[in-house]
Amino acid sequence: MSKKINNKKFSKSYVVCTCRHVTLGEIVHAIKELGARNLADIERLTEAGSSCGCCKSPDDDFSENKMKLYSSQILEKFAK
Repeated sequence: MSKKINNKKFSKSYVVCTCRHVTLGEIVHAIKELGARNLADIERLTEAGSSCGCCKSPDDDFSENKMKLYSSQILEKFAK
């Protein structure tokens, strides 16, 4: 099953945080099932963004090869 975010499709197994190997599915689970409402919640529940932080948002991404998907985009789509 895939999720469409910003007109792009990503599988639940897509790795959003490469430092901690956190997938899209784990982040969506943290939002929908565990009640994550902000980036700090996602970091606490999944460890995504707890190392270099590049996966949090485009503004936090200092890497040369930019990420295709950020935790902030996932939060925006799934947090209600």
